[in-house]
Parts: sequence; C-alpha cells; structure tokens
Amino acid sequence: MSNIIFLQWVIAAAYLLAAGLLAARNRRPQLGRIAVGLAGSGLLLHAAMVLVRGLESGQIPIVTRYEDFTVDALFMASVWLLAQWRWPQLRPAGILVLPFAAFVVVAALNYSLGVFPMSPALRTNWLIIHASLNSLAVGFATLTLAVGLQLKREGMQLVGRLMSWTFLYWSAMVAAGSYWASIAWGRFWAWDPIECWSLGTIFAYAFVLHLRMKPQWCQGYRSLLIGILPFGLLMFTTYGLVFVMRSVHGQYIFQ
Repeated sequence: MSNIIFLQWVIAAAYLLAAGLLAARNRRPQLGRIAVGLAGSGLLLHAAMVLVRGLESGQIPIVTRYEDFTVDALFMASVWLLAQWRWPQLRPAGILVLPFAAFVVVAALNYSLGVFPMSPALRTNWLIIHASLNSLAVGFATLTLAVGLQLKREGMQLVGRLMSWTFLYWSAMVAAGSYWASIAWGRFWAWDPIECWSLGTIFAYAFVLHLRMKPQWCQGYRSLLIGILPFGLLMFTTYGLVFVMRSVHGQYIFQ
C-alpha cells in the first residue's frame, strides 16, 4: 500500500516538474523537449501502476473512486501528450493540464485503495466502454479549457475542434451507459441525478458549439467564457454531484 502512495506522489511530481519546465521554455527552448520526455516518463509509470492494479485485483481498475480519479488523470496526461505531438502549438497547454492531472492523482489518495468486488451489473464490457469514454471526455475537456486559457487568440481555432471531440465522447459515454442500463436493469433511463446532469452537460456543449458557429462568439475572451460553462458542468457531474445527491454511480464513493 505504501508503495502505491509513493508512486502516486512520484507521478504527480513528474507532471508538476514537466509543467514547470514548459513554463520556462521561452528562455531555453530545449526545456520544452525535456518537459515532454519527463511527462511521458510519468505517464508510462502511471499506466504501469494502473495495469498492475488491474492484474492484482483481477478486474478492471475503474470501479472505485480511487481508481476513477487515477484513470481520469492518466487520460488527461495522455490526451495532452498525443495532442501536442499532433499539434506542437498545443504544447504550452501542458502548463495547465499537467498540474491538474497531478492534482487529481493526489486527490485519489483521499479514498480507500482497497479492492471491492464488482456487482453482477458491472461485470460487462460495457463498463469498460462507458468508463473509457468518460475518461476520454474528461481528458479532452481539460485540454480544451487549457488551450483556450493558455494560448488565447492563437489557440481559438483549435478550441472548437477540441470541444467537438469532448462533446462526441461525452455523448457516446451517455449513450453507452444507457444501453448498458437496458441490459443490466431492463431500462434505458431512470432519471438518476448523474444521468440527468450528464444529459444537461450534452445540451450545454451543444449550445456552446452552436454559438461558436457565429463569428462574434469565436474570438477573444467571449469564446473562453462560454467554454467554461460546459466544462464546469462536466467536472461537477463527474466529481462533485455524488456528494450532494444520491446516485447509483456513487456506490463506492465513500469506500
């Protein structure tokens, strides 16, 4: 157990140090490449830790709140690393994405590191699909906000594209969860709080994407402000809602 805690802190430190090097890259450009290498090393360690937990527990490590936080942080760092490789101009966004991933990695330690057997309804490949899409959406949402805040005007053209991917993955996550519910419980929708807020988040992203089709909403700080709303809803639905409303999704929240 102590080894896992130590690894979590090492991973968080690697992400934070990489973010610091990115912030100093203007004075020494080679620091940017070092930062990417350091973040990549942290990511490999992060992925190995998740894989080992899955092998040791004998089940997919996305059931408990600790696992949820840890995997989400893994996707945040992964999405940024892949995006900055595809679009080098997105590299500065890591100054915000990596510290947030580090925060989520450490926040995971507030929950039990124990392994809890999955209920019959969770023993399905749809859990993997549903949870993976959720983590992908979280990763793209975090990158989208970071690009808008960090790159300002020069990043505006990519914000809409990244937001569209967030919308796609989040919508697919809700659809997969609905189909899974129909298999497990015989109904597609039960008006569970997280189901409802997830649907509301879809509407928020659709509304903002619609506004971005108008030129006056695609530039300057107005674009950033409207992008914060759906991101806030997504984060609250993912991390905060189970603390204020009972939900079937909160089965292991206090474990």
